[in-house]
Amino acid sequence: MTGVCFRALGPVHAEVGGDWLDLGPVRQQAVFATLLFNVDRVVTPATILQNVWGSREPLTGTKLIPPYIYRLRRTLQPAQGGRDAPVIETLRIGYRLRLGEARTDVADFDRAVELAAAAESAGDLAGAADLLAEAERSWTGEPLAGLPGPYAESRRRQLLERRVGCLEHRLELKVRLGECDAAIPGLMALQREHPLRERLTILLMTALYLTGRQGEAMDVFGTARARLAAEFGVEPTRALTDAYTALLRGELSLAGLRPPGAGPPGPA
Repeated sequence: MTGVCFRALGPVHAEVGGDWLDLGPVRQQAVFATLLFNVDRVVTPATILQNVWGSREPLTGTKLIPPYIYRLRRTLQPAQGGRDAPVIETLRIGYRLRLGEARTDVADFDRAVELAAAAESAGDLAGAADLLAEAERSWTGEPLAGLPGPYAESRRRQLLERRVGCLEHRLELKVRLGECDAAIPGLMALQREHPLRERLTILLMTALYLTGRQGEAMDVFGTARARLAAEFGVEPTRALTDAYTALLRGELSLAGLRPPGAGPPGPA
């Protein structure tokens, strides 16, 4: 059935014809998330148990899994109106989710990022920035929001890292396009959230310098250096100190930020 989209870049749910389909309590959603991120692959009950419950394995063990699968199948019935519809298969050693014609927001995000990389490689920086903005629109909040278990936590960290990389790279493209004034507010907000990402700090310093705000760029370096010392007891990396030296000499530029032709981070 077309018009079905499974969403994990925010609260986990399905959309059927634009309507929200609740996939049940959080542990049931976490069971589904394990299947969703292993689509077309067989997942054993023991793997699901470890992914969702971790070291707090229930006394009933893997006997707990079939009722969750049964309830998920019933929940997914509104999405199964077509011949090539999403379905959870039961096999001898486990379960397998087949999406059929259904989409996922993670795949939509990945596709937009891949197209952005191709556009950038072809020299279309503006098109690449627009595609990265499209990728960002796949997100509706914290990924796998509220889901318990070590698997969801690990995936959540990976997805959040990909989102930050996408945001950072779109803003870098804006700077490369000469749109520093438009990029700086976003860079400042992102750098406040991720003050220890040194490459982001260098990009913000560069954008400020290129718009004549050298003093603010120096303040950004000073704050980053103090944070590194206070939280990790280390000095800035060579790349960051080189950027600061170039700033003092009036030579700071985008040349050292990214190898020519390199695109945004690939799929996790």
